[in-house]
Amino acid sequence: MDLKKTFSTPSWHRTLALRRILASILIGIALLLVAQSWLKKDPLAVVVLQDIPAGSTVTSTDVGLRAVPDTYLPNNSFSSVDDVVGLVAASTLSSGEIATEPRFVGTELINSIVSNVTEESSTEEINMVPLSLAEPSVIPLLQHGDTISVVSQDSDTGLPEKIAAGGKVILAGGTDPSTILIALPKSLAENVAAQSLNTPLAVVLTGDRAKNHHSEK
Repeated sequence: MDLKKTFSTPSWHRTLALRRILASILIGIALLLVAQSWLKKDPLAVVVLQDIPAGSTVTSTDVGLRAVPDTYLPNNSFSSVDDVVGLVAASTLSSGEIATEPRFVGTELINSIVSNVTEESSTEEINMVPLSLAEPSVIPLLQHGDTISVVSQDSDTGLPEKIAAGGKVILAGGTDPSTILIALPKSLAENVAAQSLNTPLAVVLTGDRAKNHHSEK
């Protein structure tokens, strides 16, 4: 085979030119991607700087802004420290975690955990009601998001009386260790609030966590 003749043919020159053009395009794309990664800045998000106990009000020293890659940025995160300062932590927030709306007492938290409202009251507005328990020692056993029933004792028979079912724990303890904050449909919340004025109240843990605890036994 005449190599000199092969390398000097027009088809070989065209192939070589095409390869060079393709290589140039690939190099250009690679350089463009590198330039984009250098120029692109990760969005800023509010991050917890130190542990915040449940029930505590967030201060300006508790949180700060940090660059977080889009891939790891939750949709319900905060981009301004001012939006977080003054909120109440629904559960203990750990240093380094990204602050998100459902981690604080408010509408977003209620929407995220209130899911078992009865059909009769499904169109009712959901209200939060603080509840002082007759036995505060059970509060450390509760977690926000737990499903509970509120019960009392019938003054005549001494038997337990259910006042409301399907409540959701929004905040357990907090600044007042004897009080929990629960979410209920408006009519049930008002009934619980009225009953609590004169009657000692207790809660019974129901829902998935109670079932899981029972099955473990």
